[in-house]
Amino acid sequence: MSAQTLLSGGDKWYSYSGIIFGDVSAPATIQMNFIPNTGLRDSLIQLQTFFGLPISTSAANQLGIQIKLNDTVVVNQQGRQSTLDGVYDAYTLFVPRQSKLEVISINTSGNNTQIRGANIIGYYL
Repeated sequence: MSAQTLLSGGDKWYSYSGIIFGDVSAPATIQMNFIPNTGLRDSLIQLQTFFGLPISTSAANQLGIQIKLNDTVVVNQQGRQSTLDGVYDAYTLFVPRQSKLEVISINTSGNNTQIRGANIIGYYL
């Protein structure tokens, strides 16, 4: 899980989750990025998620992604990556100043060891 890091110019920031995976005891959700306060300026963010090759391609075992702003779910998607290796989903979102931003992986028992991650770049407005 990663937090927010400012770029040297001060007008952008980023957050990399790295590769995240679970084991047989993995919970239903795994937090990938958590930024408790995005800063004093509004941001436009570009978020890219990635998933490795699934262990199981059944409909009931598809990983998903959930994005929350200030505890409100603004994106909830599950299942698009079920039969492809390395599918990337990209999202562009407006994030108000001083927001809490969370990127969460929706886990399944059939694919809890499948790799996944999220990378974010934020542009202050």
